[in-house]
Amino acid sequence: MSSSPALPVPPDSSAPSTPGAPSTLSAPSGRAGIPAVRVGLFFLLATGVSAALSLPLATGLLPEASLALVVPLAQLSPLLAALLVRRREQPWWRSLALGIPSGKALVIAALAAIAAFTLVPAARILIGLGAGAAPLADSPPLLGLLLAVPVILVMQSVFAIGEEAGWRGWLHSTLEPLGFWRMSLLIGALWALWHLPIVLALGLSGREMVSYLGTIVAVAPLLSALRRISGTAWAAILGHGLLNSLRVALEQNVLGPVDPATLWLLDLSSWVLWIAVAWVVLRVADGLVPVAADGTAADKTALEGTADDEPATATDG
Repeated sequence: MSSSPALPVPPDSSAPSTPGAPSTLSAPSGRAGIPAVRVGLFFLLATGVSAALSLPLATGLLPEASLALVVPLAQLSPLLAALLVRRREQPWWRSLALGIPSGKALVIAALAAIAAFTLVPAARILIGLGAGAAPLADSPPLLGLLLAVPVILVMQSVFAIGEEAGWRGWLHSTLEPLGFWRMSLLIGALWALWHLPIVLALGLSGREMVSYLGTIVAVAPLLSALRRISGTAWAAILGHGLLNSLRVALEQNVLGPVDPATLWLLDLSSWVLWIAVAWVVLRVADGLVPVAADGTAADKTALEGTADDEPATATDG
């Protein structure tokens, strides 16, 4: 399948690699274009499946209780789409970044994910309390939350494999020549659009829809940062699981009902914090992961994502 021409950029990470070679950060001297046809086909396939699964819910053919089955099936669509459109020079698991090139880098990314998905919701709670919101009157027992969160985390992380193998796996590698921020925000926008059929089927209000989709776009750079510093989609899978477990537990079980103005304040502040944390993770990782997976020095611009004209790229791990 041919790719559409685009701005001259370094070759994408779906280029052939030496079999068995570890993932490394490098700045290739060659130039190539983003494979726009493949990217477009990937998005259409993934979103088409999501829309087809959501349609019976939206039309009432399926009860809302079937959401527990529809959503996990829809979450597989990015993985399946990536498998269909990927180039065949690499093993499928490498194309989807499901290898682990560096155990140390993955551990650092996991710790960064736990810290980020704890601190941002905690900051949101403090902002809400400062704005006059009252604590939840009938909050669940702390011990119950502590026991429930790990179980939900594992379940949500398993469900997230299908999404992250596509978005932060194949698509991340394919769009990485755009530079970190353009790549991660574009993936976030496409990821939000992919969620739109389910959101419409659920009948959320306009404010709820903006809040939900806005959070998806805002948190996308953090998930991309975790993928970037670890070289594997598994770090983003963990981050996705924390987003749907730890973050939800903190945000929904501490503050009581708040007025619409305060809700907008909480949403806007959270979006800024997610972006800021992604920037901090990239900066800190530059010091904590100074060596690439093959033992060579990592390019700082690859970790910081600041050189959009000549960005370094990472081969899939």
